[in-house]
Amino acid sequence: MTSAYPRERIDLVLRPLQLRRAYRILLNQYASQALSLQRRRSRFGDGLSYAVLYAAMTFETAFIEVLVRDRFVKRETRYLSFGEIGARSCVEVTLIGEDPLRVVDLRDDGCLRLGAPTDAVHARNHSAGRALGRAVYEYPDVDGILFNSRLTGGENLAVFDRAVGRLAITNTCELEHHSELETVLEAQQISLIP
Repeated sequence: MTSAYPRERIDLVLRPLQLRRAYRILLNQYASQALSLQRRRSRFGDGLSYAVLYAAMTFETAFIEVLVRDRFVKRETRYLSFGEIGARSCVEVTLIGEDPLRVVDLRDDGCLRLGAPTDAVHARNHSAGRALGRAVYEYPDVDGILFNSRLTGGENLAVFDRAVGRLAITNTCELEHHSELETVLEAQQISLIP
């Protein structure tokens, strides 16, 4: 195997992760299939040879990653349509069994230690992340990538298709009824409009 990242560099940032709870926010029609995958271009997915499932370690990060993104840049008012909230569900997932996921940890100085461009994690353009994802996917014992959200700094997890079978859905609720929704809206100064 000839990877852009030699094994000794991967080993520097490879760590076990016991996933207790992670959050995904999906359109209601897909909530029951929250662990289904399709090959799509994404931060770490090339859309061709493998699929990636994303989850956030906190509800707030999941909410911002899906519904807020960069939509309020240079805006005085911060509104979301209630329809956008009502159309979605929050799904909690966990790891099945005692064996941890083996993830490449790109938090903090992880990119530097690996020798990867920091754009792989922090840029709005995902091309550097896709190249990194392809290279890391070449190592069959790596289950995914742990990284900080460029939006909140909170932890996100990208799970490669080969490890998604080790996850289970533990809870699903309509987003409008999630216990943390009001707190997140207040913290982000977001108002809902009909």
